Amino acid sequence: MDPYLVTSLVVTLIAFTAIWLIHVPLEDAGIVDYYWGPGFAVIGWSGLAFGAQASPVKLLLLMAVTIWALRLAAQLIVRHQLMDGEDARYRKMREAGGPQWWWRSLYKVFLLQAGILWLVATPVHAIVGAPGAASLSALGVAGLLLFAVGFLIETVADWQLHRHRLQARAQRQTLSSGLWRYSRHPNYLGEIMLWLGLGLAATDLSGAWWALAGPVVLALVIRLVSLPLTEQHLMESRTDYAAYAARTPVLLPFRPVRQVSPDPAE
Repeated sequence: MDPYLVTSLVVTLIAFTAIWLIHVPLEDAGIVDYYWGPGFAVIGWSGLAFGAQASPVKLLLLMAVTIWALRLAAQLIVRHQLMDGEDARYRKMREAGGPQWWWRSLYKVFLLQAGILWLVATPVHAIVGAPGAASLSALGVAGLLLFAVGFLIETVADWQLHRHRLQARAQRQTLSSGLWRYSRHPNYLGEIMLWLGLGLAATDLSGAWWALAGPVVLALVIRLVSLPLTEQHLMESRTDYAAYAARTPVLLPFRPVRQVSPDPAE
């Protein structure tokens, strides 16, 4: 295995284990989300620190990842602070896990997410391992533009949702204006777009086709896991969500809307 891949895996496992140790006395697994964005930037910069060749193009791409990571971390920290205790997802797992959950969470939450992050980070791995003299062609520039558009969509969507939560949090009203008028999850759409763009840029720079594997995994996780769970929670917690879902596409704003089935994964 490439030494930089081994290094990044070790760094990622150590980081998530440290976060697990911090979480044990706090009994709040939600803090693991803080590292989701920064973890990708750490993989990139640690690769350069451990000897990978640097270049202006690599630095540009890693700076783009870092800006995205810092924005996402700030957004998740603010969201978590507005919650009443531990995130509901992790609280249900804690209640079901019983008294042994404190150590079982190490591999069921923290190390699992470490592995997923490392797999999704294939564009970052490819950027780090690319030759120092490599440059971007039109495909790579197009990937950067797609990254920028996805970043803008995600940023605006998260800002609109945050503002809505502050204004109507008590009423539990569904946000249906702005970007949320055209997609039920524009933040997820932006995330998929920016990672696909980064994957294209990384593939162009490195020549490694596997740089696109991470964005594909991320898109599948969002579509098959994150979206169904989010949809189920919203259907159960908001009385107006069914009507909103009936008129608004779940992800792509151009897909015709159909009646929502009882199973949100369908």
